[in-house]
Amino acid sequence: MSSSDEITLQQPDYTVQHEATPIGGRYYIPLDGTRAFAELTWRRRADGNITADHTYVPGSWRGHGLAHRLVERLMNDAAEQGCCVVPACSYVLAEARRNPAWQALTLNCPP
Repeated sequence: MSSSDEITLQQPDYTVQHEATPIGGRYYIPLDGTRAFAELTWRRRADGNITADHTYVPGSWRGHGLAHRLVERLMNDAAEQGCCVVPACSYVLAEARRNPAWQALTLNCPP
């Protein structure tokens, strides 16, 4: 293969799924060929807003943007619902600080 040849790697389409109850739920991504999953758990607050309390990606799956996809789905859903997110999870807080649109969903939220 010459240096001008291009290799195109196809990234699997990891679809974020959502489970919810009246008091909370999770966003998760089933991981191909395993029973493992990446997940972000959340709780519904009495004021209707959301507390994002935990994000987890198994070690061998880290570095593929899965946690970011989970936070992105959470933030998109919160924006659609007109609620804000209290980032009790350090990863969600770090992602929100990097994204101006997500900052608005977290900065204006009552503690």
